[in-house]
Amino acid sequence: MVTIITPVLNGVRYLELCVESVLKQRYPHIEHVFIDGVSTDGTVGLLTALSRKYPEKIRFISEPDNGAYDADNKGIVMACGEIIGFLGVDDTYEPGAIQAVAQYFADHPDVFIVYGDNNCIDANGEFIICSRSEEFDLKKTIHGSVGAPGASIFYRKEIFNKIGVFDQLVSDLDFIIRAGKVVKIHRLDRILCNNRIHKGSITWGSWEGRKKQMRNHCIVSRRHGGGIFSGYCRIYYSYVLLDWFRPVFGPIYPFIGRLTGKNIGKTKDDWAIRIKG
Repeated sequence: MVTIITPVLNGVRYLELCVESVLKQRYPHIEHVFIDGVSTDGTVGLLTALSRKYPEKIRFISEPDNGAYDADNKGIVMACGEIIGFLGVDDTYEPGAIQAVAQYFADHPDVFIVYGDNNCIDANGEFIICSRSEEFDLKKTIHGSVGAPGASIFYRKEIFNKIGVFDQLVSDLDFIIRAGKVVKIHRLDRILCNNRIHKGSITWGSWEGRKKQMRNHCIVSRRHGGGIFSGYCRIYYSYVLLDWFRPVFGPIYPFIGRLTGKNIGKTKDDWAIRIKG
């Protein structure tokens, strides 16, 4: 059994696409667990209808929580599967992804975490770029020169019994570092998911959201022995510096953004993201 956990809060816009990408997987033994944070946009009504239509495939709860990572932990407790994946409500799986992951775990019983590559797509589902991951290297992960796309990571449920569940600060990064110290983590050379980059996304939906995420990555890196100038910290410092110099150099930020492929933006909420891996 594979359990896919999706935290959601007011995610009705992309909910059906998310569900569809799981239901269409060839692998037969899948359940999709939704942890709703008391949505008010029709999400709960749609989840109710979907759970009635697919009672053996879809389950959900709707109650207050302390954010996405708290919801993830609730989902782990609810999960019946031996393998667990976490899929954002605005993200989707590639066809055959779960079958490939389940087969990999079956063929490699000593591996506890598997991850692959992901496509970055925009709000309308249009392809932006393929984000290629590297082979897992604990030192590089701590120091911020390599990382795995979150939605492409799958875990044996047993790992949560070994090292505990997620904390509340960049939990996937912290968790994979903790796990990498005690178990094997492998890369699957395959595109597993589509990560939607859009204005409404929790992490990448605004300048401040991205800056906060980089700050948290820096903190986690330092927590595990990363230097004050680790890759994560340098990225965070660049956000801070750009904010400091925005009053003077703000007009040229869009030009810089086009050169680097990243959204720097004329304003903090400008949206023209193009991620370079």
